[in-house]
Amino acid sequence: MSLSNLILLTGRTINQGVALEGGKTTRENVRAAAICTFDKEDFKKLDCLVGTPVKVTTDYGEVTVYSTITEEGPHPGIIFIPMGPWANMVVNPDTQSTGTPTYRGMKAQVEVVKDGKVLNAVELIGQLK
Repeated sequence: MSLSNLILLTGRTINQGVALEGGKTTRENVRAAAICTFDKEDFKKLDCLVGTPVKVTTDYGEVTVYSTITEEGPHPGIIFIPMGPWANMVVNPDTQSTGTPTYRGMKAQVEVVKDGKVLNAVELIGQLK
């Protein structure tokens, strides 16, 4: 199943901050930052379980992350990925001379990839070579 015409937002989370205390290459960091959070009703349309890998695609790239449901909302049509290497794969790299990429407001689509592999930070960055 897939969803299109979504708006991707990125930002920091408390869970991500806690996980980073153990290091960027830990399994805890993957579980805290390699996620895509969905509105409850949007998630139902995906017809999958929490934790199922999903591929998020924007005009700037794609990344496979774990799916989860937000505790906030409702906010249909909006997905969230915590800032970090996974989000960086799908945000607009053009800084428009500010030194900071556009981290919010990208159009995105999501596809369930039940057999997809969520890479850790080292594996993900290794793909950039």
